[in-house]
Amino acid sequence: MEKILFASDLDNTLMFSHKYRGETDQCVEWLDGREQGFCTRRSLELLALVGQRTLFVPVTSRSVEQYRRIRWPSPCLPRYAVTSNGGVLLEGDREDLAWRAGSEELTAPWREELAELEARLGEVPIPKRFRMVDGLYLFAACDDKESARQLGDLFEGRTTVDVAVSGRKVYFFPPPLNKGEALRRLQERFQPDRTVCAGDSVIDVPMLRAADRAIVPGEDLMEEGPNRLVHSGAGPFPDFVLESVLN
Repeated sequence: MEKILFASDLDNTLMFSHKYRGETDQCVEWLDGREQGFCTRRSLELLALVGQRTLFVPVTSRSVEQYRRIRWPSPCLPRYAVTSNGGVLLEGDREDLAWRAGSEELTAPWREELAELEARLGEVPIPKRFRMVDGLYLFAACDDKESARQLGDLFEGRTTVDVAVSGRKVYFFPPPLNKGEALRRLQERFQPDRTVCAGDSVIDVPMLRAADRAIVPGEDLMEEGPNRLVHSGAGPFPDFVLESVLN
C-alpha cells in the first residue's frame, strides 16, 4: 500500500477563527476560556478518515504553546506536528530534541541579527505587538493589512532574514526556517512514497512547491503546475482539502 504523507497548514486551511464560524461548526481551540478556533463537522469526519489512510502532520507557524491550545477530537488527533514554521517537531506532547537541535544549528547564523531586529521593532511605531517565537523567529502583529505591508516594506532588503507579510502579521524568518525545509526533513524521516500538502498563505508556498500534490484556495497563491489543485470555491476550503486528500 502506498505510504502518503499529508502535511498541512492549519489556520485558514483546516481550521478557522470564531469570526468565520457557522452554526454547526465545532470548536477545537480555546483561549483564556473563550472559543477561538473551529472546524466544520464535515472536516472532522473527513480528518478521521485521512488519519487512517495517511500520515497526517500539521505544519504550522504557530508556537508550541499556540499549537497545544488545540484539542483535536480523539479520532483526528495527529501523532506528529511541526510548529514554529518548521523549527519544532512534536510527537504527542513531547518535543523531539534531535529535531530541535537541527533547527538550532540551521538558524544559528541569524540569531544575532534576529536580536538586533527585535530591538529595532521596539523603535518603530507601526507594530501593535511583537515577540520572538520559541527562540527561532520574530513575529509582529499590526492593526491592519496596510500597516503590515508598511512594516514589511520598511525591513525588506535591509536584512538577510526572510520577511513575510500575511494579513495583519509580519514574520521574520531565518532563511532555512521555512515549511519547505520542514517538509524535506519530514520526508527524510518518514520516507513516504508521495506527499500531499495544503496551505493558504505565502508562508506555505515553499512547502506547496515541494509537494507531489499541492492544494490551494485560489490560483494566485502559487504558479500553475501539474501538482497544483485549486479550490473551485464551492463549499468550505477545509472540506475541499480533505476530500481531495481522500480522492
